[in-house]
Amino acid sequence: MAMGRFSFCLPYTLREEGGESNDPRDPGGYTNKGVTQSRYDQYRSAGRMPRQSVSRISDTELEDLYRRCYWDAVNGEKLRPGEDLSAFDFAVNSGPTRARSALAKASVGSPPIATVIENIANIRLSFLHALGTWGAFGKGWGARVARIEAASLKMASAPIAPHAAAAKARQKANATAAKRSAAAAPVGAAGAQHFLESPLWVAALVFVAMIAATAVVAYAAWRQSQRAEALGDAAAAQATAVDQLLTTSVAQVAVGQAKS
Repeated sequence: MAMGRFSFCLPYTLREEGGESNDPRDPGGYTNKGVTQSRYDQYRSAGRMPRQSVSRISDTELEDLYRRCYWDAVNGEKLRPGEDLSAFDFAVNSGPTRARSALAKASVGSPPIATVIENIANIRLSFLHALGTWGAFGKGWGARVARIEAASLKMASAPIAPHAAAAKARQKANATAAKRSAAAAPVGAAGAQHFLESPLWVAALVFVAMIAATAVVAYAAWRQSQRAEALGDAAAAQATAVDQLLTTSVAQVAVGQAKS
């Protein structure tokens, strides 16, 4: 069976998944190359093969499992370049059903491919941030989403630099908002006095609301910082590739003129 673009997208996800892992904080348990033992058991059983440790999964099985369980599940071959990687990696990380739903939401109004990719990344991060394991794995998840977004934009032949600049601008705006939120209330002696004279439960609610608002904007700033860094690196690589292509083209033209 022809693999199509699956063979182009798989290495990106495998690089993110890494090798063997058995972190007690991960509800998925023992994992090898992104495949949990339970998922591997299902795959082997469906193929009428005896179960074995996922540490023994072959490269052929690995590719077949990823294609059948994740790539085909999001109709990868029917998606546009870049859009396919974003949906596929989301499916591997958080499940095909959630990835399909995110793709549908990201595509409402038929926006440009770059916007669809950005929307998927934002939906993905919102979901991950709500998980109880965010504290343990959030930093790595955030970096992964940003790298996949950058790679997807590159696949879509979308200019990455504007997205990196926009992320940097949003990071700055969110960081400023976080500082203002932290210092917003009570302000001044009159504000402090009013705060202290309020009923205890009112003061507690105000304080909790202030902390929550600060945490939200601080997280937004951190998320945009990761995104800006990943997109900035990708934009630099993209510019270097263009420069190399131009240099090669100029050299080829010069050689052709010399021969003539």
